[in-house]
This record gives sequence, C-alpha cells and structure tokens, in this order.
Amino acid sequence: MRFHFNLADGKSVADKGNQDLDDAVQASEVAEEMAGRLLRERPSLAQKGYAIVVNDEEGAEVYRAKLSGRA
Repeated sequence: MRFHFNLADGKSVADKGNQDLDDAVQASEVAEEMAGRLLRERPSLAQKGYAIVVNDEEGAEVYRAKLSGRA
C-alpha cells in the first residue's frame, strides 16, 4: 500500500515523498522517524506547530506525528 508523507504547519503542506509499506502501523513508525530526524536538523519547527501527516492511497489521513512536545 502506498502512503504519502507531508510536512504540514496548519496553513500549507510540503510533500516529503511517498513509500510503499505494509500497513498504517508501519507508516506511523516511518512518520515518527521522519519527525525525529527533522527536529534534529531544524529544532525551531517544534515551536511552529508542524507535523508529519500521513495519507493513504485514497487521501485519507491515517497518522499525524507532531513535532512539538518531543524530548
């Protein structure tokens, strides 16, 4: 199943790519890894309401990894 990963700030969305994965659980794990990596590279995003949003092939949101509130 194909999942789409996007960086969203509530107003706009930046495409972070697509991946073929087994299920939404695996997609959520990938989103969490992406969020952690992005915060290490750009910690200021945590204060701006950003999240990695995962959508399935039909466009339905299946997971949201918020960048704020991470240790």
